[in-house]
Amino acid sequence: MNQRPSDLRATLVARHPFEQCFTDLGNHSADAALTALTHAIHAAQRDMNAYDWITQALPGATLKPALAIGTVGELYRSYTRPAEFGRLKEVWRA
Repeated sequence: MNQRPSDLRATLVARHPFEQCFTDLGNHSADAALTALTHAIHAAQRDMNAYDWITQALPGATLKPALAIGTVGELYRSYTRPAEFGRLKEVWRA
């Protein structure tokens, strides 16, 4: 029993912040979903219904209901605004 206590602790895997927008990502990664969303924004699909977009871009993924009834632009803003605020708070602390 020469194991240190730190060896016995479970490690927590940090979740991607974009995962908070989804009920289920299906078999897609959060990075792949964010890449698809960024591509949709650059392809001028901001006004497309988020549910319609997610079924085409990431089959099997499920958005949270409040985000599914919005647009792709609203989904993008719901991710980027908290992320920008978090970065801003880190700058204030420095």
